[in-house]
Amino acid sequence: MKKKEMDEILEHISQKFEDDVPRIIKMLIRKKIGKFQSFDVESLPESLRTCTVEELIDIAKKGLESGKLKI
Repeated sequence: MKKKEMDEILEHISQKFEDDVPRIIKMLIRKKIGKFQSFDVESLPESLRTCTVEELIDIAKKGLESGKLKI
């Protein structure tokens, strides 16, 4: 992936985080960010590593609606 594309993605995520997340939630997320930074992609199941972003979002939405996703 090109640097310009990566920068575009990071900017989009940063903007959404800034706009849509309440301040108290931002504080909690920043405390947990260390786990994300040490995250090993190889620990993910093959099905998760090969699905598209669109599929992942759809799976997460359905999981929340059905109660199967516990977050």
